[in-house]
Amino acid sequence: MAQQLQSPARSVPDPLRERLLDAAAKVFAQKGYSGTRILDVVSEAGLSTGAVYGRFGSKNELLREAVTSRSASRAAGDLDRAEKVADLLVRGALRFDPLSDHEAMRLEAFVAARREPEVADAVVDAERTFRRRAEPLLEAASIDGTIAHDVDPDAVMFFVRTVSLGLTLQRAAGLSAPTGGGWEELINRVVASFGEPDAPHDSSKSAMGET
Repeated sequence: MAQQLQSPARSVPDPLRERLLDAAAKVFAQKGYSGTRILDVVSEAGLSTGAVYGRFGSKNELLREAVTSRSASRAAGDLDRAEKVADLLVRGALRFDPLSDHEAMRLEAFVAARREPEVADAVVDAERTFRRRAEPLLEAASIDGTIAHDVDPDAVMFFVRTVSLGLTLQRAAGLSAPTGGGWEELINRVVASFGEPDAPHDSSKSAMGET
């Protein structure tokens, strides 16, 4: 089932399809899975229902691809701005501004995944794509000692994504970090703990300052 719903490579761009995916991601972020209707998506996109069913077999398929493709696009942007694995952790752990549409969509997807197998598949696909795209950063970190030889890079990446999701939940509820800089200090210590004991570290820079 999951294989059938994955988008095949397309040699001819389809701007209307992209508009529908953008619109679906936005409506999903605002209304959640059960509240999203095809009519809302086509209205947001400024298209007709025929544009949807000419490209997607169902609402499930449209939302699944929206979650997968838009999460992958955002992940690519995050990774392009990161020079090392620590950047990913710090960026996800020290952010307390209001949720973006993408973050709201990701949160809604995790909630919907409990009851909607196709959405769960989309979440898994998006996370696997992120892990594949992060591979060069993980390899570089293992070589330069930023991740110690006895630390599992997959565990590091799982931790990074878990912290990011946890902060997304906190921000969605309007909660902020502890005052006094204790949270930043804890993140600095966690980042340093990934590395080899004798790996060179610039103690004059905090994890936040290195991003």
